[in-house]
Amino acid sequence: MMNIVFNEQETNSFSERLRKKLRYGIKSSNAEFLARNLGAHINNNFTRFLFWHPVIETAEQIVLELFIPPVNLIFDKPEQHTNFTCYTFQAKSEGAFACAVVNHLPSGNRAQFGAFYQLAVIDKSGERKVVRDPMASSLPYGIYAPAELYDINSVLKSRSDKGYYHQLREKFLQTNDNRVSAPVNLLEIHTGTTTKEGTLRSLTKRYKQIDKAINRGMDLSPDEKNLIGFDAVELMPVDPVIQHPENHNFWKPIQTPPKTGSEITIYLRKPNVTNWGYDSVIFGAAAVNPSLLTTGRPHELLELIETLHNFPGQPIKVVLDVVFGHAHNQAQNLLPADFFSGPGMYGQSINYRHPLVRAMILELLRRKMNWGFDGIRVDGAQDFKYDDESSGKKLHDNEFLNEISNINQEVAGLTFKPWMIFEDARPWPREDWMLSSTYRDITLQQEHSFQWAPTIFAYNTPYTFTYWISRWWRISEMVSRGGKWISGYANHDTIRRATQSDPAATHVNTMLGNSLKMIMENAYNNPATTLLMNGFMPGVPMDFVHALGSTPWSFIRNTDTEYALKIMAGEAHFTEWQITEVEYRSSRFFKRLKDFGFQSLTELRRFSSLLQHFVQAAGYNSEVVANLLNNVEPAAGNITWDSDKLTRFTVAWMDDLHDYCNTDMHADYVDPQKAEFNLKVRKFRLQNPWLAGSFSHKDILAYRKPVDGTVIYYGYRREPEGKKEIVYIANMEGNPRQVIPSELGLPIQISDDWEIALATPTIKPKSIQHSVRLAISQGILYLKNS
Repeated sequence: MMNIVFNEQETNSFSERLRKKLRYGIKSSNAEFLARNLGAHINNNFTRFLFWHPVIETAEQIVLELFIPPVNLIFDKPEQHTNFTCYTFQAKSEGAFACAVVNHLPSGNRAQFGAFYQLAVIDKSGERKVVRDPMASSLPYGIYAPAELYDINSVLKSRSDKGYYHQLREKFLQTNDNRVSAPVNLLEIHTGTTTKEGTLRSLTKRYKQIDKAINRGMDLSPDEKNLIGFDAVELMPVDPVIQHPENHNFWKPIQTPPKTGSEITIYLRKPNVTNWGYDSVIFGAAAVNPSLLTTGRPHELLELIETLHNFPGQPIKVVLDVVFGHAHNQAQNLLPADFFSGPGMYGQSINYRHPLVRAMILELLRRKMNWGFDGIRVDGAQDFKYDDESSGKKLHDNEFLNEISNINQEVAGLTFKPWMIFEDARPWPREDWMLSSTYRDITLQQEHSFQWAPTIFAYNTPYTFTYWISRWWRISEMVSRGGKWISGYANHDTIRRATQSDPAATHVNTMLGNSLKMIMENAYNNPATTLLMNGFMPGVPMDFVHALGSTPWSFIRNTDTEYALKIMAGEAHFTEWQITEVEYRSSRFFKRLKDFGFQSLTELRRFSSLLQHFVQAAGYNSEVVANLLNNVEPAAGNITWDSDKLTRFTVAWMDDLHDYCNTDMHADYVDPQKAEFNLKVRKFRLQNPWLAGSFSHKDILAYRKPVDGTVIYYGYRREPEGKKEIVYIANMEGNPRQVIPSELGLPIQISDDWEIALATPTIKPKSIQHSVRLAISQGILYLKNS
């Protein structure tokens, strides 16, 4: 190791430059410069650090603390004691900023860990506060540990998908503003539960296995088929998330930092945070959630992108899901108070009008996108608001959303703008939002952007009777507006909301199955609906890997204590919708809950119901809830409850749920007929990208009247300036019915030229000239090449 020394000349030089930039304070004119320079930047033999925090301004002493790991640091150990060499250097401050330049620091890459760093700020009373880097590229031990100096530029230079970007330049960039064009279809993936290991590397390995099987002409298993037939994948958030204050201490120094150059022993644990991804702290958003890494090396994200971009036959675009519309309360432990404008519905509202906060969010996103993502999905765009002083109202920050859309990313020598998706349901949270939301506010302002369609928003309920007739007004809107919508019907929100509903208070469509679990599966992996959304309707249809894999899904997180009881109580009906006696008895599932004393599903359902009611009555005061549980007859779970046991129960529940909601654990139960049919429909979509456009005046979607107990959808579309015509008929819900295509009033001539392009499993398809009997969830797509 070369001699690690403080570079006083470069520190003073940058400090002087910083002082000039800050002459008039933090302004819009200098915010981008500040944000671009925040964090650690490697420049040949030296590394420059820049931190921002108000405590720096009044500090008595500011110390850059560096921890040099051993060369053989192993990330994948569950726990270990490791000796680091410690270095400390006095940083130089300019107002609320502190900078330091250090020579010869080891940096991380694909093969090794680099130096870990943080800032220690000591005030006049001697109190010590640690300031960490919110802009870090690597946080191997989580948000409450020092960041790692990671040479991201050298890692990205050696990427293996450069040929994809050459093609992107030639074929896929829209010529008007150098923006990535929309894909044809989209798969939503939650990395933590899509493979047994739940990491980016294991997901990459799965795609490489499929790649190899395709190249060798081998048959794919049904669960493997669920991952292909898409030209884009959307990763649910992979940013670092909140951590449990007691259970998630992954970096723990055994002694106080010694003098510079000596060793310090640190107790390390491999991060094991379970979270659905949306509990964002914004801090560290340029890095990767270390719990999703096998090796602790962020390049695992690059490996996945490379693999998808180089996928055989059809490159797969990669879309990043980001959460910047709010921050969890834990963010207050990590970011300056100026970052927040006050409490909000999901924790803390963001101070978007602060020029540096604004610039930092854009910079965090730019750094993350430079991994090589093709698109961005912005979660909860309706939450980007600010207080308008003149009107006294909260206004949507449409200007900032436009700035997000116009980020220029640089990958493999190519500068371009990402494809944009916004989840936006304004006027949410107004009481009438479900009626008033147009799901078009942003697409009307940004011509290039897409929004989530109403059918894929959180409150769609295809598991209820009359859904397909009562929601007709929303379905019919897709006909004229759907060309700019993400369509489909299953995602992380729709299924989560569904399993939270009380089946006893819901008009459940019992025709979909003979158990609640089967009904839920058939509602969100429904052949007739898949045929409608992927084979006929406009927009970019999105599927959710859990729905395709008959895998349960829920609100999963083991990251807090304050709301854990409330969250568990909110999932009470999951035990009815998603667990059967057979699965509960299986030795593979719910081991922790069984060890806790819940040997039967009946016991667990009763306890969950009691817990839900008691939490509603007592809030989430665990002592009151425990007392109520102890006073019911018979005893709840035959356990004497207290606050500690309730806390341990919620952890056991979330850990068991995380294991249960893993697609690999249900791979053997994937319906091979459905998997094959779904793949055929997706391939049809890829072969007919013209379907993405909104309907022309000649295209039709209607339902047969009178309904008479069965909702029969039927429609006709013609390829613009092309030769293809298609006809769709399906029984969306209700009793079996005979359908005669020639009697539906479609603008077609019945002839032998029509072929059956797609037919749902179990149906006996007949030509368009004949009557066909359609049971619930059955449908046919006819095709004619004129």
